[in-house]
Amino acid sequence: MVEADPVDHMETWKGMEEIYKKGLAKSIGLSNFGTSQIQRIHNESTVKPHNLQLECHGYWPQNELYDLCKKLNIVMTAYAPIGSPGSRAGALLTSHATERPVLMEEEIVKSIAAKHNKTPSQVLLRWLVQRGINVIPKSTNADRIKENLSIFDFKLSDDEFNKLSNIPRRETLFPVKMFNNHPQFSATEPH
Repeated sequence: MVEADPVDHMETWKGMEEIYKKGLAKSIGLSNFGTSQIQRIHNESTVKPHNLQLECHGYWPQNELYDLCKKLNIVMTAYAPIGSPGSRAGALLTSHATERPVLMEEEIVKSIAAKHNKTPSQVLLRWLVQRGINVIPKSTNADRIKENLSIFDFKLSDDEFNKLSNIPRRETLFPVKMFNNHPQFSATEPH
C-alpha cells in the first residue's frame, strides 16, 4: 500500500499559482479531486482552478462534480470517456475484473450508433462533448484516432442524450483506493 503524501493540497496549489503568475503555465487544474477538495481550493486560492481531469463516462457520469464545475467555471476533461475497453490497468483495479462491464456494448449505445451510422465510441464521445466536457480518449491506432475526431457531424437528440445520461449501471472503472488513507480524501463524496 502506498503511503499518503502528508502535504496539504493547498500548499501544492499555492506553488502552482506561482508558476501560473510567472507565465510558466497558461492554465492550472486538478485531477481526481472530490467536491470538498475542489471547493476548498476554489475558496482559498487567488488563481482559481481552470480544469478538472477525472474519470467520466456513461457508467460514471460525475453529475455532482459536473454541476459544481459549471457553477465554479471549471472546465471538465474526461479520461476513459468510452469506458476504457481493453485496459488491463482498469481491469486490474476493479474488484470484479472478470465481470468488467463494456460500455460500448450497451444496447442503447449500439442502437443510437446504428441510427446515426456511427460507432458506439463516437456516440459516447459525442454525448460528453454535448455536455460541454472535453474528452481525451486513448488510442494508438491511427484509424481509431481519426474515428474519434469524427463526432462533430451529428448531434444527439434530446431523447438520445437523456437515454445515454441515464444508463442504469453506475460504477467507476478506476477506483482510487490508493488515496483512501490521505487525510484530505473522502471516499463518500464524488471523485
